[in-house]
Amino acid sequence: MATTENLTAQIFKPQFDYPETSTLINRIDSSDGSSISALDGEIDSRWYRIINPILWHWRGLPKLEAEAVLSKIAASTRHHTNDNWLDTVVGYQSGNWIYEFLNQAAIWQAKAESIDKTNLTNEDKNNLLNYYLIASEFSSIASYPHFKNDELAMYAQTCAYQAYTKALSFSPLLIKELEFKVDNRSVKAILHLPKTEKVCPVVLICNALGNLQIDYYRYFSEFLAPHGFAMLTVDLPTVGYSRNFALTQNSSQIHQAILEQLSSVPWVDDHRVFVAGFRFGSHIATRLAYLMPNKIKGLFNFTPFVHQIFVDNELQKNLPNSYKDMLASRLALPSISNQQLAAELKYFSLKNQGLLTHTCHVPVMNIIFEDDKLSNLCEAKLIHSIKQNKVVTVSKKQLQKSLHQAFTQSVKWMESIL
Repeated sequence: MATTENLTAQIFKPQFDYPETSTLINRIDSSDGSSISALDGEIDSRWYRIINPILWHWRGLPKLEAEAVLSKIAASTRHHTNDNWLDTVVGYQSGNWIYEFLNQAAIWQAKAESIDKTNLTNEDKNNLLNYYLIASEFSSIASYPHFKNDELAMYAQTCAYQAYTKALSFSPLLIKELEFKVDNRSVKAILHLPKTEKVCPVVLICNALGNLQIDYYRYFSEFLAPHGFAMLTVDLPTVGYSRNFALTQNSSQIHQAILEQLSSVPWVDDHRVFVAGFRFGSHIATRLAYLMPNKIKGLFNFTPFVHQIFVDNELQKNLPNSYKDMLASRLALPSISNQQLAAELKYFSLKNQGLLTHTCHVPVMNIIFEDDKLSNLCEAKLIHSIKQNKVVTVSKKQLQKSLHQAFTQSVKWMESIL
C-alpha cells in the first residue's frame, strides 16, 4: 500500500466529491438483515454498517470513545444518501463515518506524537504502543467494510497500517514485515514473534471478511506469544496489502503460496504450522488443511463458513445489506441481486468443491457460538478429521468472556497437538 507523508493532516480537510460508501454497490434486492450473529455485531435498521462495539472494545478501543463517535455520526443533520441510515452522510465532513473515526484516530496519534522520543522509559514505550494501536484500530474501523473502490476507505487503511507499524516499533515483541511471491506478484505479510531465541511454531491467520490483518494483535500478545507461538497475518484478497488479488473460489491462493515459501523464513518452524480461520477465513484455512496436509500441524476454525452460507439462498437473502455488499465487493461485482449472489457463492462451498466428501488428514478444532445463524454444529461436523475432531460451543452471553475462553481453549488445543 502506498504511504504518504503527513497523510493524516492531508486527509482531514473536508471534501465533498467522494461517493458515499453505501452507494458503491448497486443492490437490486434489499433485506432486513436478520441472518447474523452477535459475533458480527448488532443488527439495527438505522445503520448501513454492522455496528460491533463489543468486538471493537475487545480489539482495544476505549468503549466510551467508540460510542461517542457513533453518537456524532447519529446526530449529524448533514445530507445523507439514505435518510434511513445514520452512517450515510455525503462527503468527507463532520458526520461522515470515515471522517469521524479518522478524527478519533488522529487524536490518539497526536497523543503518541506528543511523547518525547529521547530517553524513553518502559512506561513511555508501553504508552506509545497502546496509543498507536488505538489509532490504528480507529482507522481500521473508519475503512470498514473495506471496499476496494472506496477511495476514502483506502486512505483510512493507509493510516491504519502506518499507525500499526509505528505501534509495533515500540512493542516488546519482535515484528517482521515479510514479502511472499504469489504468481509473480508480491504480497506483504506481518510476522509477530514471541520472546525466544528458538524457532517457533507459527499460527497462520486467515481473516474474517470484515477485518484487516492488523486487527489480531491482541490475540497474539495475550494468547499466542505467552505460550511461545508466532503469528503470521496476511490480508484477504481485494483488501489491504492483498487488494490487487481477486477473491475466487480458490480462496486460499495467497496462503498456499506462503506455506510453500515458509521454509525460507528463519524464525519459525515450518514443520509446526497451524492455520486459524476466523469466520469467512475458515473457508481458506479449511481448504489449506485439505489441500496441503503435509504442511500443516492442525486446523483451528473460529465459527467455520464452509458450506451453508454459500448454498442456502434464504440465508443469503436475509443477510444485512452491508454484508451482501461486502461479498459483492470482494467478488468484484459492482451490481448484485440475490440471484447473482447465489450463483457466485455456490462455487465457494467446500462440499460442492469435493473437499468435504473425504476426511481431513490433520487434527481439527472448531469453535461455534450459540445461536449463530451463519455457523452451527452441522457446519462444524462437515469438516471431519481422521486424527482428531474437537468441537467447542460457547455461550452468546457475556461475549467478552466467551471470546477469552474460546481463544484460551484454542491455544491449549494447539499445545496438546504439539
